[in-house]
Amino acid sequence: MENQADMEKQGEQVLREASQESRYRNNMEGSWKYAILILSCVFVLYHIVTSRFGMPPLFKHRAIHLGFILCLTWLYYPATKRSPQNRPSYPDMALIIASIAMAAYTVFNVDDFALRGGVAMTRDYVFGAMAILLVLEACRRVAGKGLLLLAVIFLLYAWLGRYIPGVLSHRGYSIQRIIYQMYLTTEGIYGMPIGIASTYLVLFIVFSSMLEKSGLGTLFNDVAMAWGGRHAGGPAKVAVIGSALVGMISGSAATNVATSGAFTIPLMKKVGYKAYFAGAVEAAASTGGQIMPPIMGTGAFIMAEFLGIPYIRIATVAIIPAALYFAAVYFQVDIRARKLGLIGLPEDQIPKVWSTLKSYGHMFIPIVVLVWLLMEQFTPLYAAFYSLLVTWGLSFVRKDTKLGLSKLLPMAVSSARSCISLSVAMASAGFIVAVLSMTGIGIILADNIVVLSHGYLFVTLVLCMVVAIILGMGLPTSACYIIAASIAIPILREMKVPALQAHMFVFYYSCLSTVTPPVALASYVAAGLSGSSTNEVGWAAFKLALAGFIVPFFFIYSPAILLESDSSLFIAWACATGLLGTALLSVSVEGYLYFPISAILRIIFFIAALLLIAPGVATDAAGFVLSGLCFAYIISVKNKRTIGGTV
Repeated sequence: MENQADMEKQGEQVLREASQESRYRNNMEGSWKYAILILSCVFVLYHIVTSRFGMPPLFKHRAIHLGFILCLTWLYYPATKRSPQNRPSYPDMALIIASIAMAAYTVFNVDDFALRGGVAMTRDYVFGAMAILLVLEACRRVAGKGLLLLAVIFLLYAWLGRYIPGVLSHRGYSIQRIIYQMYLTTEGIYGMPIGIASTYLVLFIVFSSMLEKSGLGTLFNDVAMAWGGRHAGGPAKVAVIGSALVGMISGSAATNVATSGAFTIPLMKKVGYKAYFAGAVEAAASTGGQIMPPIMGTGAFIMAEFLGIPYIRIATVAIIPAALYFAAVYFQVDIRARKLGLIGLPEDQIPKVWSTLKSYGHMFIPIVVLVWLLMEQFTPLYAAFYSLLVTWGLSFVRKDTKLGLSKLLPMAVSSARSCISLSVAMASAGFIVAVLSMTGIGIILADNIVVLSHGYLFVTLVLCMVVAIILGMGLPTSACYIIAASIAIPILREMKVPALQAHMFVFYYSCLSTVTPPVALASYVAAGLSGSSTNEVGWAAFKLALAGFIVPFFFIYSPAILLESDSSLFIAWACATGLLGTALLSVSVEGYLYFPISAILRIIFFIAALLLIAPGVATDAAGFVLSGLCFAYIISVKNKRTIGGTV
């Protein structure tokens, strides 16, 4: 097996090449390194303290948060490849001064602006224009050209709407009015997206980082290895189980691939999986981390804010869909292993679970505390604050998990750096959300798509799926979800789809865009680690994640999958038939059950899988009949081959 440390370095390098947000300066000169350390610690402490003891008024808090983020952006991210890589350039220093001035003006001008009754002065427009340009430049450096182009197009659309023919035309807005909307209201830069980033996300990023540093990631990996490592194709099952567990404390598909893939991909290749399939397993499994409760990356917080419901409810309704997703990947991995005749890992490579539990088991308590506090209806901020305290206190139980100053300082730096990409994406998404609100284009698109679909819900769902996936090509999941939801949710609501089901539908496809060719970020990173082509890994990962592309349709037709039913028996039945359906789907995709099966049988298994995943007694009965006939035929052929000596 390749050297673990070398693979981890390779993972970091591949991530830097694949993801714009990972191309930060990582070899800063001494004095600048200390500047980043101090700024990161102040940033993290500010958010921890204000989460418990009260934060400034909404507008001021968001301005302070954005000021920190912009300063960190200019310190970390060079303007071009030719810019200094070990220190900020002179233009970067000028941008730092401009960001501080803009944030300070915003904080100290808010009260005066309110006293003026919302009447803007020339200096307000100057600082507003400065804020817009700073956010756009930060977007270019951190989030990449895709989101930048989208933000600029929407801003131009707000300005030039009167010159656009057809249904997309609107009266157009002056530059002053656009600046006012983007800077002086809570619908633009300082809108709901940056509001979520400045509250929940920072705390949960710090919490996830603290759990990882205290050994919970090691515990999850060892449990996954002990659970799946012994069985056929063990390392691939380790990747699936490990990503499901690590997904509880993480949320970035590409980062999950770069970290866990450095360990699992070489193991998969060693036991006999082809390189492209090893990469695909890790990409598909890591993508599932974004939909795995209780933390679910950033999406659950945004959805809770959109819907105005408790965060814990979002995490709860996501349990069955997440289980179906990981079950489908696990089944397919198992069938592929049996088809190839692969075996598990030798016993000496299987970790001792009880030894790991003794060392790190106590670090699972903060997850329990977090879930309990959320279930008791405490706010996510309150729950995160006390979960942080519990994590830090429990870390001192053992010497090797102790979070002393030597671990806390690097953790603060990495947490602050992780917040940059999310916050910049959120601020940029604010432009798009504001323009949708100003121009009414969202409602216009909704009406026209409903007309295009001729009122057929299924066609509308397919169109919304395509919108979410296309928007997700190269965008951070959080930004993709906000933008896709702003466009697709009015469409689904017009078709009388309940709000929770509509949001879960859009959220899933926003996440799955990371394994949807041709632009699939998680697959790109996995391809770099496995040494295979991006296309091979991307399409194989797409097949592995196929259940994830099908299940959201049944959110709409079967609310029981989202625990939206008065009958526990009906929920249990929907879960059981859905699980069987995902197993049949895996048989269909792999084309193997005891022996290679024909194309006709694969098609029948696929139809049976859809019928079982779909709700309803009739569809379940039809699925059972079709799959039963196929199984009976396969068993009879297997018995004949056994008698004939061919099996």
